[in-house]
Amino acid sequence: MTAAQVASLSSFRSERRLSALLRGYDDLDAPFAAADRAVVRLGSVDDVAAWRRAMVALLEANLGAATMRAIFTLSERWSSRPATDLVTIAEAVHQIGREAGSSATQAILETFPACLLHMSQSADLRRIFAALTQLARQAPESVGVVAKRLNSLLQTLDASGFELWLTGGLRTCGANVRRRRAYFALDDPLASLPAESDFARLEHRLSMGLAVLWDRRPLLRAAPARRATLVGGVLGLPHRFAGVTEASADQLYWASMAHAGAHLALSTQQFPVGRLKPLQVILVSLIEDARVEHLAMKTMPGLARLWRPYHTAQALGHATAADLLARLSRALIDPFYADDHGWVEKGRSLFAAATPRLDDPAISREIGGLLGNDIGQMRLQFNPRTYAIEPAYRDDNMGLWDFGDRNGELVDEIDIGAESARVEQKQGDDGKPDNQIDPDSPRARPRQSVASDGILIAHYPEWDYELGRARPNWVTVRESEPDLPRASMAMTATSEADAVARRVTAIARGAAIGRRIREKHQIEGEMLDIDASIAAMIERRGKQPPDIRVFQREIPGPRELSLLLLLDMSQSTADKGRDGRSVIAVERDAATILGAAFDAAADSLAIHGFNSDTREKVRYVKFKDFAEPMDAVVAARLRAMTSAHSTRLGAAIRHAGTYLQRRRSFRRVLLVLTDGEPSDIDVQDPSYLVEDARQAVLALRLTGIDVLAFGLGQGSFQALDRIVSHKRSLRVPRIDALPERVMQLYAQLKT
Repeated sequence: MTAAQVASLSSFRSERRLSALLRGYDDLDAPFAAADRAVVRLGSVDDVAAWRRAMVALLEANLGAATMRAIFTLSERWSSRPATDLVTIAEAVHQIGREAGSSATQAILETFPACLLHMSQSADLRRIFAALTQLARQAPESVGVVAKRLNSLLQTLDASGFELWLTGGLRTCGANVRRRRAYFALDDPLASLPAESDFARLEHRLSMGLAVLWDRRPLLRAAPARRATLVGGVLGLPHRFAGVTEASADQLYWASMAHAGAHLALSTQQFPVGRLKPLQVILVSLIEDARVEHLAMKTMPGLARLWRPYHTAQALGHATAADLLARLSRALIDPFYADDHGWVEKGRSLFAAATPRLDDPAISREIGGLLGNDIGQMRLQFNPRTYAIEPAYRDDNMGLWDFGDRNGELVDEIDIGAESARVEQKQGDDGKPDNQIDPDSPRARPRQSVASDGILIAHYPEWDYELGRARPNWVTVRESEPDLPRASMAMTATSEADAVARRVTAIARGAAIGRRIREKHQIEGEMLDIDASIAAMIERRGKQPPDIRVFQREIPGPRELSLLLLLDMSQSTADKGRDGRSVIAVERDAATILGAAFDAAADSLAIHGFNSDTREKVRYVKFKDFAEPMDAVVAARLRAMTSAHSTRLGAAIRHAGTYLQRRRSFRRVLLVLTDGEPSDIDVQDPSYLVEDARQAVLALRLTGIDVLAFGLGQGSFQALDRIVSHKRSLRVPRIDALPERVMQLYAQLKT
């Protein structure tokens, strides 16, 4: 039987079934006949058969006469688009009706004709109806709410944006029906439609500009700030510059990008804050801004036309400290600007005298210090909290400074606390230094200069397996300082732990992880040295005594391993196992033993930890950096590690990967220590975070980073097997199993 005959038979059966079903509706015969004639004219035999089967399914679903009349009317007027799209709509309406009822399907079909203008491609139509079907399955009460707003939504969002907006609402609101209704009715602030920001519009061009101008490719991030920020090689730019029209926004973004690139290329060292006052910090930063701009303009004179228009300070009226700073900025970049204030002219003269030394960042510290002393003598009022760096294209200068123990504090608190945060060597009543204080006292705890959630470091994408794509900038990672140990937290090493530590250390020292060195021109070896053999044959045929060193061998080279231990600090690690010990206690012991073993083997090791409280607060803690020794300080930080919140593993893996990518080692390894599968309170789908973590692992492996995991405790760890693969997911039910797992780890790294 041919395909045409099969399609004809299928269509005949559909016609008979349709006739039987339509007998239950008195007034649908004529609309169906008109729609059927239109589809026959428009589509192929297969399309007609598929449409009739879809109509049978709709009638059998008993969605009501109004829904059927609407689909027939739509089919009759379907003239300028493929018939397959009409079948897609009918099949989707059938699924939506089964989940959300006839009122939802009727609302969609009534508003749909006006929405067709926004679905130029068949792929867009399929994606939009797939998203509506997903909505009907997970939030059937909200389908009608979305249907009423569908046209206005599609005027703002394309098909991809509509998918993200709708799925984002389902993820955010979870099972809360009231919140879902508010979100999809656009009454919830979280549902505000994501209009494209100036940063998003220009991000790619700015990144290319940095590469062209400065041969630098830093991470670009949209930052919730009013100006550019440059910290740790990450350039943050605001979504929009406040008070700037769209016509002027491009120029300001380009000026900010060029200035930040000058710092990346020419600000080669950080200045220690030391005992500098806030005003001195600002002045040194101002001189450094001028220094890098002068160097940039020497090689690229056109940058002057980009930067100078933003310097608009005038020598008018009463001179406040902020006014003088703005006037000095202009005086140092604009040779035609005249200012009769002695302090401004002194700054210009000092800078001009230092022109032969512009390559030396030390001149910024020297000139800034001199000018700071002078302006201090003027007794001018200056409030660092209200001061805004001028002009607007310059960044916040946070990346220029080494804050020591206060690294990462907010700029306003750093300015105020540049001296007050320092521990002074004051004398107590007993004549001893007063800074010898109780570790449990508030003064001994880290200053909470920002919220306890930590410092916002980066935004990362998150993979949505249902959409099949990553949500850009979806997760926020915040770094915070490790807690200080309480006085009661003493090291309780047991003989068992000591024995495990000795075995792990021996294994680590005996393993060879590095490039093998090939030694040629040897008297003996595993294989022939082809070059030496050829030379020996030439000598032999030339009647010369041949060199007998015709072998080569391979020997282990120097150890080249960088390993980052990533510790799960979620609340579930506080659970106790059969032996009465909590998972976090096992994790703490394992990290301490592994840290000491790798340190003894001279491998590069870092120990970091994480937990999460929704996608906005992924807390990341660095207990030990690669450059730090595995000493008592690190051990004390690990002892103070506590369990809290949830396990958004994918974001932590991506962030840990950024540290490993900077390492120049033959093998770079991320080893995750966890007790179970990823979870978070804003995610209901158990597979969502598992698939995201798996995508994060796959992305790191593409960069040459090995990712393995130790599953701590008695769990089944099926999710961990899915994330890192069964072979690379190793079980550590008790601490005495650690040596065997370390041997397996090295075996994996040698493959």
